[in-house]
Formats: sequence, structure tokens, C-alpha cells
Amino acid sequence: MVILLIMKRILLLSLFFVVLAVKAQININIGSGSVGSAPISSFFSYSYVQQIFPKQEVNASAAGNITGLIFYLDPSANINDSSNWNVYLGHTPKVSFASNTDWIPAAQLTQVFAGTVNKNGNKIEIVFTTPFAYNNIDNLVVAAKENSPSIDINNFDEVFRVYPYIQNSSLVYKGDRNVVDPASPPGGIRVDYKSAVTISGLTANLAPGCPLVISPANNAQFIPLSPSISWQSVMGATSYRLSLGTSPGGTDVINNQTVNSVNYNLSPSIVLNRDTNYYFKVTAVSANGESSGCADYTFKTIPPIPVNDACSGALQVSAFPYAYTQADGMSSTNNGGFILACANDGMNDGLWFKLTGDGSKYEIKVTPAAASFDPKIGVYSGNCNSLVCVGTKDVGGGGSSETMTITTTAGTEYYINIGSYEDSVDKPEGAFTINITKL
Repeated sequence: MVILLIMKRILLLSLFFVVLAVKAQININIGSGSVGSAPISSFFSYSYVQQIFPKQEVNASAAGNITGLIFYLDPSANINDSSNWNVYLGHTPKVSFASNTDWIPAAQLTQVFAGTVNKNGNKIEIVFTTPFAYNNIDNLVVAAKENSPSIDINNFDEVFRVYPYIQNSSLVYKGDRNVVDPASPPGGIRVDYKSAVTISGLTANLAPGCPLVISPANNAQFIPLSPSISWQSVMGATSYRLSLGTSPGGTDVINNQTVNSVNYNLSPSIVLNRDTNYYFKVTAVSANGESSGCADYTFKTIPPIPVNDACSGALQVSAFPYAYTQADGMSSTNNGGFILACANDGMNDGLWFKLTGDGSKYEIKVTPAAASFDPKIGVYSGNCNSLVCVGTKDVGGGGSSETMTITTTAGTEYYINIGSYEDSVDKPEGAFTINITKL
């Protein structure tokens, strides 16, 4: 009887540990129906792919050992010629790749598998010889290299299940010439998807992870007064909650607002103050609770309206060569509307400068600070209430410099407007530098 009880306890303990082992895994979008080139490409001879899984998305309950990975693919797919893999894991603070050569260095990765993978139904399960210690602080890097010289031609396309994620969250190289050396990989392509994957060995939080904010980026400057706040969707979330305030953790602007999508547009109900720091937090809500420990994000709104926003406040230009950087250009307004003094060649009312003619020629050059601003130069005589067209210049696109030369008449006041090229749509100006040279 005693022996029977002992055996029963041993059996129950064994079952308990089996249950724990089964639960110690994290499934990330394993029901995805799309296909792509991650974790490897099955339609090219060789490939090397790095993917970043943010800590918020992994959503592990604690640091622990990753003992394996499961990738998913079409059950009918054949990967006989795409089965020679090396797999690497690592930590990184990055959430995306900055360029097509922005590979995470091999020295920061640990090889956890090398050999032949086998397809079982719709899965490829890889068990690590040595577990990888995930710190649950940084983001997780999953990299895989496929070394077979031939391709699975019958696939006609990629076969691994992927799901959409933030821009540039994976970096992919695929080609037919050489096996990739992870220490010096060639340039790849950045894609906006990642593998559907099961991470074995870690236990997931029951509550959803914190949303990864997309916009405004943390510590962003010059944010409009009615911005749209957006974030990456969280697996299992049924809604989100947003708070916004003028101090860390503040809720004086938005207090725990329920949002049923992955973005919230403050306009037109809420208009923020200029030149002000704001702090916001987004949490995800599911049937199992609300994400906790989510960090504040912060941004600063656009500066006050520039002193030379209106023609009446035009900055006097009297010494040459003249140079001025309009760092607060994005805060300009369209004042009374579009400037239509030049027939069939109107423009936005932007930032103003003025000079007094002396009979000389002057070159006016405007260089925008960013590609988002397409500047136009407008030059007028007369007065602010009755502008007379001298000429305009707009030959380049967004981010291009514009140059215009005028011949002045002694004693005549010239008003120079640097605004967006649009003559019927109020487009925001951007930062720029204006140079005026006497020829």
C-alpha cells in the first residue's frame, strides 16, 4: 500500500512537470496566413535573416532559458533543399533596422543550432543543444542562415508563415551565389514582417504586453498641436487605454481613454499648447487583464509662432552676405490665406524677410532642412497690404534648394516670402536656411 502511494505521488509529480514544460512556451502570431522570407528563404540557394522581437512582444513573465524555437509553414511545402540551418539568438536595444546593412554584429549573437531541420506537418521545431539565457530586459534577436546550394523550386514562392509588424523589423539577404558569413553579411532588404514563432522555455504573462508606440517617437521634437498617436497592435488585446499629461504619469489632458483601434487622433477635440513637453502612456486590455509596467513616452510640441510669420513682422536684411536659419519654420501659419499677387503662381503665406533696394542684384537661396518641406520663394514690392509681384521660384521638389536673383530699384522695399509651394492647400513650412548675397 505504501509503495502504491509513493508510485502514485511520483506519477502525479511527473505529470505536473510535464504540464509545466508544455506551458513554458510563448506563441507569437502562430495563426498567421501570410508567407515571407523569414526565418529563411526557401526559394533562394542561400539566405541570412535577422528579426527583432521587442521585449513587449515577447511578454515573458521573467528572464529564463530559451530551449528551442518552432517555425510554421504550409503543410504541403517541401523544404528538402532548404534544410541546412544555423540559428543564432541575441539581445539588442534596437526595435528596427536603420539601413540595409544595419546587421546586428555576429559578436553579439550566440549560435544555438547548426544542422538539418525537419518538417513535421506545418512545423519546423528546433531544439537547442545549449539553452539561450534571455534577460527579459532587452529585445530578442532571432537570426537564421540557410546553407543549402540548391532551392526548393516546387515552392514557387516563400512558404514560411509571417505576420506584419513595424517598419524595418526584419533584415533579409537571399541569393544564389555564396553562403553568407554572419561576420560580414552583404546588404539585404528590410521588410515589415516577422516569423510566426513559438519560443520554448519561457512562460508568457497572462496579461497582454505593453504596446510598442510607433508615433510620436519617444523624445520627438516639433510635434504638431493635434498629433495622431499610434502603436503596434498587441496579440490578444481587445482594446487599449491612453493617458496624456504635462508631467510624467500625468492624465490632465487625457485620462485613461479607452481606444478600440491602434491610433488616436487628438484633432479636433484636443489642441495642445506650443513649446510644451507632454507625456503619454498606452496599455493593452484583454480578457486576462491590462498590461502593467508600461513606460511613459514623451514629446515636445512645435515652437511659438515665429516673429516673422506675417509680412508686417518681416526681418530686415541690411548686411550682406546675409544668412539666417529659421529653426521654427514649422510653426508658421497661413495668416489671411494664400498669396496670389503673382498671376497663376500663388503660394502659402510662410516666413517673411525684407530688404531695401539700391539698384544692385541680389541672389536669394533657400535650403530646406528636411525632404518634407518643398519651399518656394516669392518676392514682392509695394507694401504688406498691397503686394506687387516681382517674381517667384520653385523648380525643385521636397528637400531641394531654391535660388532666385532679383534686380532692385534704389529706395524700393522688397518683401521676400519663404513658404510652401501650394497655392490652394495650407501646407506646413519646415526649418530652412536663407542666404542673400549682393552680386
